[in-house]
Amino acid sequence: MSANSSTFQEQLETIYEQHRRQGLESELDELAKTMEETILERVLAEAFFRTEVEIDSEAKHAVEEARSLLEQDDYNALAERLPETREAVEAQRREVNNFVHQARIDIHNTVRGMIRLNQRVERVDQDKLDALDTLLDNWNWEAQIEADQIDQRKEEAREYGHFMRQSLEEAKDALFGPYRDTPLDELVDRLLDDERLTLAALSEEELNRLHESDLADYLEVTLS
Repeated sequence: MSANSSTFQEQLETIYEQHRRQGLESELDELAKTMEETILERVLAEAFFRTEVEIDSEAKHAVEEARSLLEQDDYNALAERLPETREAVEAQRREVNNFVHQARIDIHNTVRGMIRLNQRVERVDQDKLDALDTLLDNWNWEAQIEADQIDQRKEEAREYGHFMRQSLEEAKDALFGPYRDTPLDELVDRLLDDERLTLAALSEEELNRLHESDLADYLEVTLS
């Protein structure tokens, strides 16, 4: 093999290695971004849904270990570690997404009922209900996070979750407050607890009270 051929082969190998390293770095950056988004969504969800959402430390540690390998320029070890890291991160992402999806459905049903009732009684600023409806429908919370540092981003996510929860509670109080200390008080509590009410579960007196009130528009009757 001539010297020129040898040099050309070395150049090809160098280019290949550069592309391989760039690909590994890019994949790790994407996994780190996904892990951060998962953590932020968990923080927001805990504030908004008022419940704990578990984050498996294994996924976070896997990303940190992969970053350490990158900092050490140990690309061979990084290439071996990335599939395991990807699996851990994606599993954690699915777990948080599944929880949030169900929690959104439960509260969204309540908010939609509140919107229907408010269209009749007009006790709540419609913009507040629309904002809740949009968040629960699109779940575009990322647009509210503007900070660069992770701790600041977590705090923004937490504050936004608290703000939206406060908006929900204020809307509930405005809509259902007038029924407090009335014969409908207990039924309102059951509705606000997202309890599924069936006609068979209501007494004749309760049915009459609902029929005579503006809460009738809040209820949905289904055949299921």
